[in-house]
Amino acid sequence: MQQVAELYSAAQARVFADYCLSCGWEVSLVTLEPQLIALYSADHCAAEVLLALQEFATAPDAAKYNAAAWQLGVPLAQPLDSGLHQLWRQMRAAAGLWTQAVAYLCVLVFILQQVWPGDTYQGLKFFSVAQWQQSWLDWRWLSPVLLHFSAAHLMFNLLAWWLFAGRIEQQLGAGPLLLMSLSAALLSNCAQFLLQGEHFGGLSGVVYAVLGFIWIYGWRFPAQALRLSRWDIGLALFFLLLGFLDLLWVNTANWAHLSGLLAGMAFALLQPAAAAQRH
Repeated sequence: MQQVAELYSAAQARVFADYCLSCGWEVSLVTLEPQLIALYSADHCAAEVLLALQEFATAPDAAKYNAAAWQLGVPLAQPLDSGLHQLWRQMRAAAGLWTQAVAYLCVLVFILQQVWPGDTYQGLKFFSVAQWQQSWLDWRWLSPVLLHFSAAHLMFNLLAWWLFAGRIEQQLGAGPLLLMSLSAALLSNCAQFLLQGEHFGGLSGVVYAVLGFIWIYGWRFPAQALRLSRWDIGLALFFLLLGFLDLLWVNTANWAHLSGLLAGMAFALLQPAAAAQRH
C-alpha cells in the first residue's frame, strides 16, 4: 500500500474511507495525531482514490458519502474489518517491509531467549574484551539490538520502532531506513561497549536514531509530513536524561541511546533536499 494523502479531520477521513470501501477500493487509515490521519491505498487503485478524494474535498457532505458510511456501518457488512483485524491492517499499512522484518526478528529472538536463555544471549551479545579486536566480520557487531530482557522492554521498543521507523520507510523508502538503522546499531553497540562494557541489549539505541532523524529532518524540511511533535521530542530527551541520572526503574544502555540519537540526527543532516521535495 502507499500513502495517498493526509487528512486533518478524523470524522471526514472515516467517511471517505467508507466510501472507498463501498467502491471496492482497498484503503486504510492511520492516525498520526488526534486530528491528522494518513490515508493509504492499494497500489492498483491509488489513482482512482486520489481523484475521488479531490471530488470529496469539494462536497464532503454529499449524500453518496453518507450513504456509503451508513451502509458500511451495518454490523454484518464488514465482519473482518472491525476490532483487532482492522487494527492489524492499519498497523501493517503504517510500516514497510524493513520495519516489519526487524520487529518480527526481535520477537523471534525474544521467544528463543525464553526457551534457550543462556545460549541465545551468548550467541548474540557483543564481544567480550578479549574477543572484539579479533572478529572484524561477525554478526555480534549488530546482534545485541535484537536482545530484550523483559516483555515490557520488547513491547516498548517495538511500539516506538513501528510507529516512527514505519513513517520513515513510508515517506523515504526502505533504503535510507536500512542504512541508518544498521549504522546506528553498529555505533550505539560500540559506544555502549567502550564506555560501559559488553552486557547490554535492546533496540532502543536504533529507536533513538529514528527519533533523532525525524526530529532534524522535520526541522530541515518543515513543509513535508515527516516530523516530530514537541511532546515526542521532549519525552525522548526527558527519558534520556533520567537514564543518565540513574532515576529510571531499570538499567538502561545510556551511551547506546545517546550515540543512536546523535547518529540519527547526523544522518538527517546528510539527506538531500531533493528527497524531501519528492515526498
